[in-house]
Amino acid sequence: MFWCLTAHSFLDVRLSDDRNTQTGLVAALQKNISELHKSEAKELVEVHKFLKEAKSNITWFCETEDITWSFVQECLLLLICLAQHLNRLLEDFHKNPLARNLATPEAAPPLPPDVLSVAQQKTLCTVLQFVVTLGLCPYLGPGVGVALGLRSAFGAVVEGTIRHDVAPAGERRLLISTNVLLEVSALSSLATPVFTRHLGDIIAGLCQLAYRPHRPDGDATKSNKGLTAEERKSCKEALHSLLGKVYQPIVIKELLILQGGPKQGSSRGGSKALAQAPSWLRRLCGQLLSDRLMQPHGVQAVVRAVLEGTGAGGDSDWRKCDAVAQILTACPQQSLSPEGYYSQVCPQILELLHFKDKLTALQFQRVATRAALIMVQDHPEFSQRFLLTPLLSPLCRCAEGNGKEGSQSGVEEWELNRCIEDICVVGNSPSTGLLKALADVLLTLFSLFCFTKQNVSHLRTSCQEILVWCLSHSERSAALSLLKQMCGLLGDACGVREGFQFFPGSEGGARLSLKELL
Repeated sequence: MFWCLTAHSFLDVRLSDDRNTQTGLVAALQKNISELHKSEAKELVEVHKFLKEAKSNITWFCETEDITWSFVQECLLLLICLAQHLNRLLEDFHKNPLARNLATPEAAPPLPPDVLSVAQQKTLCTVLQFVVTLGLCPYLGPGVGVALGLRSAFGAVVEGTIRHDVAPAGERRLLISTNVLLEVSALSSLATPVFTRHLGDIIAGLCQLAYRPHRPDGDATKSNKGLTAEERKSCKEALHSLLGKVYQPIVIKELLILQGGPKQGSSRGGSKALAQAPSWLRRLCGQLLSDRLMQPHGVQAVVRAVLEGTGAGGDSDWRKCDAVAQILTACPQQSLSPEGYYSQVCPQILELLHFKDKLTALQFQRVATRAALIMVQDHPEFSQRFLLTPLLSPLCRCAEGNGKEGSQSGVEEWELNRCIEDICVVGNSPSTGLLKALADVLLTLFSLFCFTKQNVSHLRTSCQEILVWCLSHSERSAALSLLKQMCGLLGDACGVREGFQFFPGSEGGARLSLKELL
């Protein structure tokens, strides 16, 4: 079944000998290729048959003077054969359900044929590592991803063994390697090792293939020549498809890494500095990140990408929360309009307040609180429309149409509970915009507080804290005016629309409903 993986063991078994030198590496690769071909002819006859069949269906396999690329081609061919063989086995497995039900009733169902053992997964990961190290990373442009020479000593050796003066051109090699990895990842059992270890490099390759500007014809570098418009279009489609189907926090994290190369000269102690990402790549990553952010639950994905795995304590974690809040409240240059951006982001910021997991809720509430305060201070118009109005909506609906014929629908207990809780979380710092918004619903809040004083309710303390906070942070004249309104000295102090009143909720809160007729 796993003859492809067995065949590949002939390719990597002896790479450890003298691999610290470029000459030794090339010699080891050449020797392993020869051993594979001999084994195919003598021992692995069936493997040779499938390899020959797969080779006849591809157009990129060619004879080349570059030994590293010859080795990569053999690896790619074996991966294709493995994927095709597993697909055939899966088709037979699903076509013959009766054959797998012959076991006794108490027996566990048989595993699908594409499930790999630990040893087989290890071999597969080795194959993928060779493909990425020898066939993908060396052809990424300066600043596109992390340079191979900065990853390991072996990576530095590999860079010196690549021959850019022979066919096929570097960009063509990058295209072939990336396409094969994407083709193999179509099978779920192979997608996991591909994307868990090499997602960032595949994204970097697709970005370069699809979006790197064409070089002038007279440029001596040949690595960016040879791709047709149709191939570049295909890479764009593959990139967006990949970014859409992978877990979004991981995608965002990889894009941030790809975009955020440090500036030149930032190295210390004579160490080699990372190349700064080129301007076209920074713009592209900015656009892709904006697209992720504007999607449903995009804010949550950004927060998870930065904070996932950081724990719940430490000053650095809180600083990360503040940094994420700054990112969320800054309208990106790629956004069509600030209004469109904030109309999408602000409701998602409010959603961060409502997570139940204690560890997640603590971090998310910190981000939401900071983001809300920054919005209120820096963007008062948008914060009033898209943040504070939805936040205070339950209290506004309690007073809506007071003294007039209005809607017959009340306000549910969970809505009031959430509204009060959100005000307590967001209102931990004085803000002119927040104080002004609270002043518009203070009479309703006071009516709710009076109701909780007459009944047993968990909202009593929270309502009192909000009232005291609002009055204590308001100017003296404004606070006196609010107190007069609550005392009824400036008119009706009910704060609730006519024909409605608060009732005890089933969970210790309060709900607004029509008055009961006696």
